Amino acid sequence: MLTIGKVIFKATDIIILFAACALTVWLYSTFWFDSTQQGEAETLLVQFADNPPTEYSLSEERVITVEGKIGSSLIEIKQGKARFIHSSCRNQFCVFHGWLTVSGDTAACLPNRISIRLKGAFSDYDALAGSQ
Repeated sequence: MLTIGKVIFKATDIIILFAACALTVWLYSTFWFDSTQQGEAETLLVQFADNPPTEYSLSEERVITVEGKIGSSLIEIKQGKARFIHSSCRNQFCVFHGWLTVSGDTAACLPNRISIRLKGAFSDYDALAGSQ
């Protein structure tokens, strides 16, 4: 028996506590950090408003200029990643979002009505809701 303050722990209590902690660590590492669930991105989809998306390969480094509702946005593709590097919006949340790295990652400039999404064989999302 182990006594901590006025609480007495039996050997079975300690074994159950240790097993629960080990199971929690295993479940967390298996289902949260499972790299097989995150697919490598192959293409970038760029969409303005309700227009069909334009697809760009992530293997070719480039800077894309997209004209939006309030001005132009610059999107950079580099080393298999993509990001907004400039937009005409006031707050620049799309630029601060940073690099999109795995399939399913998405960023949008809402005032300019431009969105970008990485596409690959696998995605973290089953589906995204939206209007057609």
